[in-house]
Amino acid sequence: MDVFAKFLNYMRIVFVSLFGLLSLYSQAADSLVLNKQGDMIFDNLSKSIEQSRVKNSKENFDLLNDYRKFYLEDEKLDYFCRENSAKLYFKNGLERDEFYRTIMATLQYKMMTYSMHAIATYAKKLQFDSEQYDNLVRSLISKCSQNITLMGHRLIKYHFDNYFKDEGEIFLPIDQRKKLFTDKLNKLQSENEILVNELYYTTGIFSHACSWGGQVEYPRELSKFLSSSAVMSFIIRELSGLDTYSYDDKLSDKKGALCRNQICRPKEITKIQNGIIRPVGSANLNFDFKLAYCEKFRFSSPKYSTEVSPELVRALDEFKEERPRLIGQFLALVTRIPDFNVWTHDSKTIKDYISLSNDGLWDFWASDYLKSNSKKLSYEEALVMQVDKEVNNYFVYHKSFPQINFNVLHGEFDKASDINNMLGLHFDINIPRTDIKWIYEQYKIAHVGNDDKSIKKLKERLALYVENDYKDIKDTLMQFSVNADLTQIITDELFRQFDIIELPKGEDNRQLKIGVNIRIAPFALVAIRNKRIVSDLSSRDLSEIKSLETLNNIDSMASEAKK
Repeated sequence: MDVFAKFLNYMRIVFVSLFGLLSLYSQAADSLVLNKQGDMIFDNLSKSIEQSRVKNSKENFDLLNDYRKFYLEDEKLDYFCRENSAKLYFKNGLERDEFYRTIMATLQYKMMTYSMHAIATYAKKLQFDSEQYDNLVRSLISKCSQNITLMGHRLIKYHFDNYFKDEGEIFLPIDQRKKLFTDKLNKLQSENEILVNELYYTTGIFSHACSWGGQVEYPRELSKFLSSSAVMSFIIRELSGLDTYSYDDKLSDKKGALCRNQICRPKEITKIQNGIIRPVGSANLNFDFKLAYCEKFRFSSPKYSTEVSPELVRALDEFKEERPRLIGQFLALVTRIPDFNVWTHDSKTIKDYISLSNDGLWDFWASDYLKSNSKKLSYEEALVMQVDKEVNNYFVYHKSFPQINFNVLHGEFDKASDINNMLGLHFDINIPRTDIKWIYEQYKIAHVGNDDKSIKKLKERLALYVENDYKDIKDTLMQFSVNADLTQIITDELFRQFDIIELPKGEDNRQLKIGVNIRIAPFALVAIRNKRIVSDLSSRDLSEIKSLETLNNIDSMASEAKK
């Protein structure tokens, strides 16, 4: 299941971002690669919004851009857990549980709020009468814990009834279908079939949330959502007061839950931040929430106390094997981007969704590319060499040390190439630790004081070190059509990186090596080879012409001598 889920998640990030065609929950690939691919996709798409189909409106583009950012936060949280081994410490077990309980109750609040509004709206669209709706609601509430403090059973029933009457109707994920999907995709399933399936999994979301009674050690079915990095990255950013990239409507209410003495109540985020019990030495709540996920919730599993009736456990077992679809539907409600994996269990239909999306993506790209380039008569695209700031930033943020990366590209396909598929050239810039430390410290002082003259002199000093090592590889780089002098570019990039790192401290005067990588993409490599062949042939032809001219001159001189 994991391999299939990873594949579908990759397809979702690429294809939904362009057409809104795919959406499937799972753990995804490396965040750096996704960042690079996503930026390239959205940069290209934004330039052609006016020329593209009506469905790619500014509104839809912004929606899909937020959707991409939402899932990148999932990747960042997963990476944070892999890279951080810090622990949270509390004065006692009661304070620890209250901190964790607030996070769990906020998740419970979000799941119940979204699902109750959605269930009422689905019921309206499916034309439930009052009796049918009332039976559904009573069945759902019967699965709620008797100890739930966030909302009592009567208050839950009141909200359900209110939302069904006139106050609770919301924009559903399925409502995006006509805006984002192609006509071929929309014909794969009927609207009623999709509504029924989305409603079914939304009832599962409510039941899983409502099953939790407030005990930290017994998360019950809430654990399926607590262990999801995609879900918890949303909850953590909500509690931290950051942009969650969720769909902006009345459900994005900037509220959560605050727990004190084992009783939880809905509160505004600012009040939660002021009232929550913090870990010992806490300086940043967002960091604390992330550590809580990594340490406590990441591997959470369903646990019940002995007091829970077997009937309730059996009732919740209805969704035992449906974790990905439950999470997929919850995230669809949060982002309002549909998850087609919720719509069907049929493998052939899922395959059709993927293949039609793939075909549509290619057709759109080809058509758009022809429209924008049909009037251009260029013989070939130029070789482009550029600083790869994405890779540079990735290295700098995680290693706290400078590194310079260049990419040599040729055309659109090279822009989409993975850096692992490129030919790499490498050399080091050697600088004594004391020298670079002095330059770094003087730059910080000059930068704060806006002393441009001092900054210019510091750049000139650093450029001497760069030039000293760069000249040794310059001839080699010229063989790969790198004819420009990179000294100033490397120097400027190093100073840019000085703004975002703290250089490691040390008193010794040993040489520090700053790596410079030049990666040549596949099509650029072919272009360089062809250019080299043409150059060699041209040189040979020129040599032959000069030899022929010399012979002609000799013959002419001989003829003149005979006269």
